[in-house]
Amino acid sequence: MNSTAKHLARSILVLVLLGVSLPAPATLRTIEQAYELTRNQVQLPGASLGGLTVRLCPTCSPIVLRVTEATEWFSAPREQPPAGQAAVLAAFAAAGNTPGLLVYVYYEPQTLRVKRIVLDVPGGETPQ
Repeated sequence: MNSTAKHLARSILVLVLLGVSLPAPATLRTIEQAYELTRNQVQLPGASLGGLTVRLCPTCSPIVLRVTEATEWFSAPREQPPAGQAAVLAAFAAAGNTPGLLVYVYYEPQTLRVKRIVLDVPGGETPQ
């Protein structure tokens, strides 16, 4: 066997061994999804347990997501710790029809359980 053939054989052997030793690719699954909603697209629940209703368009069927006691409520995007449901509902009401107001709803797609709700009022300030 000439040196080129030996080199090719070694290269193939190395590639085969690398292929055998690599772990199988993991199955990816979605663990969280989010909606970016305007005021008219979302109805926030008044109780700590209940449904949050999303309507993506005026003629779309409503989507009901489940709010639990574990749902975190933020009155601003970078707020830490969470403000709580009462504070977010008050800020949402105080914002009225502020142009550009957005509500981010993060939820588990398998269970439709809402993980967190984030209010985003233009200007970066939470209405008082």
